[in-house]
Amino acid sequence: MNRITCLVEDKPSHPLMGEHGLSLYIEGERDILFDTGKSSLFAENASILGLELGGADAAIISHGHYDHGGGLRHFMGINDSAEVFIGEGAFRRRYAVEDSVKRFIGIPEVKSERINFVDKTLPLGDGYTLLKDFGGRFGRPAGNRTLFMKTGSGLVPDSFQDEIVLVIESGREVHIITGCSHSGILNIIEAASQLFPDRSIGVLAGGFHLSGEVSGVARGLAEFKVREIYTGHCTSEGALHELDDILGNVRPLRPGTVIEL
Repeated sequence: MNRITCLVEDKPSHPLMGEHGLSLYIEGERDILFDTGKSSLFAENASILGLELGGADAAIISHGHYDHGGGLRHFMGINDSAEVFIGEGAFRRRYAVEDSVKRFIGIPEVKSERINFVDKTLPLGDGYTLLKDFGGRFGRPAGNRTLFMKTGSGLVPDSFQDEIVLVIESGREVHIITGCSHSGILNIIEAASQLFPDRSIGVLAGGFHLSGEVSGVARGLAEFKVREIYTGHCTSEGALHELDDILGNVRPLRPGTVIEL
């Protein structure tokens, strides 16, 4: 059995503080920190909850944005043995550009023998798989249009080729843990379903990068027959409530939320 505890999310949940970011701690066959939020707050909240991150076996950074990997250096300072898995290209310089104002939103490069760059779907063993290379049959979030990456020829729209997702096998189900779903949450679910065609989707947890009209996404989630959904961070409150109104199985993800798989 796996137990997922939310350490960081945008909204506080007393006695835990919040910040713009996401961090989840997974206890199971391996203890895994999935994303770190933007600061050391994930570790402070973990301490309040009695979770010892120094014993974690691995850390996963879903993509190269500060609100998901900003606490990576701090984690590597409090844990001297865990392997870190991060998508190839995650340390390239990322920016948000709105009204001609450019804002750096990447994460500082960290160099260590413990860092593993992931360039394709990667089985980790013990029922854990890092999923990469998502199709494009479904749309990507509209919010991606303001997000860019730096290349030799200047800023170009971010491809999010570094995005990785954790899939956890459990009986006849697989569970999907995602950071911001910049590749499109339905594309991510479809990729997991294709990799595990004989399994149904149990829990889907993480940020979906949704706001505004979400009925199309809700229909897709219904077609994939996702059993239980937890979301927050880059899923707006309005989108969360609309998804639940349509599907009836959507729960808010907040610091201290515990999900049993």
